[in-house]
Amino acid sequence: MAQCNQCDRLFRSTQALFAHCRDKDDHPFCEDCDRLFSTFTGLDQHMQNAAVHRSDSESDECAFESDDDSDDDDEPFCVGCNRWFVDLASLYQHLAASSKHNWCFVCSRDFATPTSLDQHSSSPVHRGLDFECPLCPKRFKTPSSIALHIESGTCHNISRAQVTAAVHALKIVPTISVSRRIEGGTIRVVSYYATERAFNGTAYECYLCHRTFRTLGALNSHINSPTHDADEFKCPKCKRKYKLVSGLMQHIESEVCGIARFQVVEDFTKNLVDQFLKRLKL
Repeated sequence: MAQCNQCDRLFRSTQALFAHCRDKDDHPFCEDCDRLFSTFTGLDQHMQNAAVHRSDSESDECAFESDDDSDDDDEPFCVGCNRWFVDLASLYQHLAASSKHNWCFVCSRDFATPTSLDQHSSSPVHRGLDFECPLCPKRFKTPSSIALHIESGTCHNISRAQVTAAVHALKIVPTISVSRRIEGGTIRVVSYYATERAFNGTAYECYLCHRTFRTLGALNSHINSPTHDADEFKCPKCKRKYKLVSGLMQHIESEVCGIARFQVVEDFTKNLVDQFLKRLKL
């Protein structure tokens, strides 16, 4: 059994847990790496620092560093074929030529079918850092990564509530807002904090969902996460709803429902940046 720490649901397998987390925009899950994080801060740090999310030049530098630290006496080994090779060049030639392998040399991952490898190779993992945050010099591979970066609160202490309000105020056609509650004016951001009174004798309890935590800090992180936020955005085509605009953007970028190709999302995002900054009112 596997448990989702975000909503305390039990699943029969890790695969079922990951499938659940992929469908939840309020769960800190990296779809590219199939990896679940305990907090959105951890996910944001992963998106910024993990080798698979870096540009090709950064990935190459890391690969060379790894080679320098390795033991020259160790012969390369193919786990899938249970074979040793005299050097890395021979192993790489084997991985590229063997019909048993669908190997991604950038990520060092083997895929079950050539189609799976092709889909992976065209995913955002292998894109360059083409998108710059409009508020800081950091660069990202996808528009949704920028949105997640800003929503996480690590950029100029901007909250996800401010991002949500700013996006609601944009004149986006077709509409993506579940309810356009903010058309202008001052954006009011409310934060909630639990005190020691939340301790029930054995743990700190959330007064909204009654989930318990070992520390007060963990409870406060939970309360101020998107877990209890209302659905704010919807896909204009499939009507699926999301709490965060980054979740909606990831859905569109994945091309799952076919509402738009990634290039369309890229162009649309660049056109909205200036409007977004004005609505954010920095």
